[in-house]
Amino acid sequence: MSSLLSRRRVTSRVTALVSSSLLVASAVTIFSGSIASAAATGGAGASLPYVELQAESAATNGTIIGPSYAYGQLADEASGRKAVTLQGAAKYVEFTSTATSNSIDVRYSIPDTGNGSVYNPQLSLYINGAKQTNFTLTNAYSWFYGNYPFTNAPGANPHHFYDEVHRLFGTSYPAGTKFRLQVDGEDTASSYTIDFADFENVGGALGQPAGSVSVTSKGADATGVNDATGAFNSAVAAAGAGGTVWIPQGTFKVTQHIVLNNVSVKGAGMWYSTVKGGGVGFYGNSAPSPSTNVHLADFAIVGDVQDRNDSAQVNGIGGAMSNSDVSRVWIEHTKVGAWMDGPFNAMTLTGMRIRNVTADGVNFHNGVTNSKVDNSDIRNTGDDALATWAEINADAFDTFSNNTVQYPILANAIAIYGGHDNTVTGNKVIDSGLTQGGGIHVAQRFSSTPLGLTTVTNNTLIRDGGLDPNWNFGIGAFWMDARDGSISGTTNVDNLLIQQSPYEAIQLIDGFSKGYTISNLNLSNVTIQGTGTFAIQEQLNGSARLTNVTATGVNGPAGQYRCGSFAITDGGGNSGWSTTTCGNVNPAPIFPPFPPTTGATLGANPSSLSFAALAVGGTSAAKTVTISNSGSSAATVSSVAVSGDYAQTNTCGTSIAAGASCTVSVTFKPTANGTRTGSLTVASNATNGTVTVGLSGTGGVAAVDLAAGKGTSASGVQQTYVAANVVDSNAATYWEAPSEPGWVQVDLGASQSVSRVVLKLPTTWGVRTQTLSILTSTDNATFGTAKASATYSFDPASANTVTITFTATTARYVRVNITANTGSTGGQVSSFEVYGS
Repeated sequence: MSSLLSRRRVTSRVTALVSSSLLVASAVTIFSGSIASAAATGGAGASLPYVELQAESAATNGTIIGPSYAYGQLADEASGRKAVTLQGAAKYVEFTSTATSNSIDVRYSIPDTGNGSVYNPQLSLYINGAKQTNFTLTNAYSWFYGNYPFTNAPGANPHHFYDEVHRLFGTSYPAGTKFRLQVDGEDTASSYTIDFADFENVGGALGQPAGSVSVTSKGADATGVNDATGAFNSAVAAAGAGGTVWIPQGTFKVTQHIVLNNVSVKGAGMWYSTVKGGGVGFYGNSAPSPSTNVHLADFAIVGDVQDRNDSAQVNGIGGAMSNSDVSRVWIEHTKVGAWMDGPFNAMTLTGMRIRNVTADGVNFHNGVTNSKVDNSDIRNTGDDALATWAEINADAFDTFSNNTVQYPILANAIAIYGGHDNTVTGNKVIDSGLTQGGGIHVAQRFSSTPLGLTTVTNNTLIRDGGLDPNWNFGIGAFWMDARDGSISGTTNVDNLLIQQSPYEAIQLIDGFSKGYTISNLNLSNVTIQGTGTFAIQEQLNGSARLTNVTATGVNGPAGQYRCGSFAITDGGGNSGWSTTTCGNVNPAPIFPPFPPTTGATLGANPSSLSFAALAVGGTSAAKTVTISNSGSSAATVSSVAVSGDYAQTNTCGTSIAAGASCTVSVTFKPTANGTRTGSLTVASNATNGTVTVGLSGTGGVAAVDLAAGKGTSASGVQQTYVAANVVDSNAATYWEAPSEPGWVQVDLGASQSVSRVVLKLPTTWGVRTQTLSILTSTDNATFGTAKASATYSFDPASANTVTITFTATTARYVRVNITANTGSTGGQVSSFEVYGS
């Protein structure tokens, strides 16, 4: 059950020096060029609810470091291979937020101590110039040295430099707010390196599910001081089969595994409920008798793992869990985020945040089937971020979909080791493969079962791959390795966008040089934009069919490195890589940023859109994003697309001229209650590649008054008692009609599903009745009756409040028509609230 993957991998690489340069008899490929190909659009990755701002693009008087592609350098592990170092009093970096936010997450690095001991210096935070509580940083979870399995004792080969600190504020700050990190007198680290800051508008804490057992009811300490392991186990036992354990707001210290079977564990949200401790972990039973129906959601798991010990069971989630799911769980400072040992079937992890772990992010190991990791954010792992490892039993029908993976320090972002019918789709991989790996890897390695059908489709790889220290040549952004045996199962790669590869874009290799081959490989609609060396590096015999594989900005001595008899079938539409060289597998690379392959550069304003709460099924008014080309030549637009509960129309066409712009109009139509995220992507041949705009909105729930602050109108007004008073959140102000009948209505701003109206009068008024009906319209011209006329009592004993429910109907305009009032000559309303279905 322990994660031995990297030990095996690194041991293998020591003897994996290939002799590809000795191969002869180069195969010949003739490009027909008969198929016109559009640029690949790749994958957008996860729908992330935060906006990420890079330190090097912020206001600063610090020192910008990078870019660097040398392993063991601070800049090499930074996002975009750049960061800002603050050294000395009053040095700062100041982020100006681009969206409403009530939280911040900072990625940072501080120097290690001379003997590797832990220290916790402060760093000052200012918001719009006002001093806040300082951040407390630490070196405890960073700074590894030497070769695998690494050590915390300072020495050669330093790496894994970065950690993160986050904070939820008590208020939301609008776009344009300035967040400054500054070195003040009390900030005692010799330097601070800031990579970026994430800004998110976090929703409120979730409430306790009905019928659940709270861990605090069993004595758990929500301050995190006292060990709550026993209380958690007692709550699990009390919940019973099919029951739910509730983790309320707070921090809970757990020092051992919580073993689960047929039970749910839910928290108030990943920002609100935290389970921490050196031995913390939520585990299923061991295969072949896995747990079933385990459901984890909405909390954080924070370990205390400060080294890489693969014999230690210190993973956030582990064991075997069939027919189970994990949703919106934030995992940090464990060895592995989720190491799942099969055989077992059907587990889904979605909306995960896995960060700053010492080994893998998620590993489906040894016969995990029909399982998925979806829409998750994984960064700064110490090994493969996402992997299937079919060591004895085949991992099959598993999917890694729509994930964003950033900066795995060792190995790959996404790896498929053996197994069959596995799919990698819709992912975005950034700055992966800093050493001994690349972006996406498909391999016959680590004694895995034979590779069968593998599908790699709709993925984006940005600056992925690095120099292997044992081979002394580069690893591809997408690479396959027939190290333990020939790969004859079909591998289909389609719609793959590879940008700014430090070394080769695509690599095919027999890592042990035993004469194994790769065949039945189909590469279709692959766009390569910038490579440090080759577009394709073939270091074994075999065959592949390539269709619409295009390369620009290839900086190696030829389009391909090929010495053997690897045969390519030309499916048409190929370009940019037909030339071949042999004998120099490790030419000096040209690192990104490469010379522009086009003169076009696209940007988006704003960089994110937030939509107000809207009832499920309703459609918002459109919000506009401007896409501008600041470059010197036209940008060819290959697609404009949105994900999630969003739709778009645009004026971009197929080209944006230099200096010109177009607009994208986005609407929001929630399909469920709660936070709904998505993204707008504009794919083009611009030098900076795909432009992405984050989208967020809230599906209206019972607690969201859809009428609050909206437009109003009325049949008439008595004196100063105007219609706007019914939506001003002031119970003492009211609308009054001059006579009966009379009506007042609200304009919700967009048509949406409504099913409930709440009417209020000032709480100090005496009892009265009003006879009224509820009318609705989508166009403010034709109204239908949602609730027929009836008489309602407004009584101070019930806060002078009347709730009226009716069959859900789609409406933009909601009207209350009052025909009688025992307390006045005209209708009266102080608060007019409308709720969705």
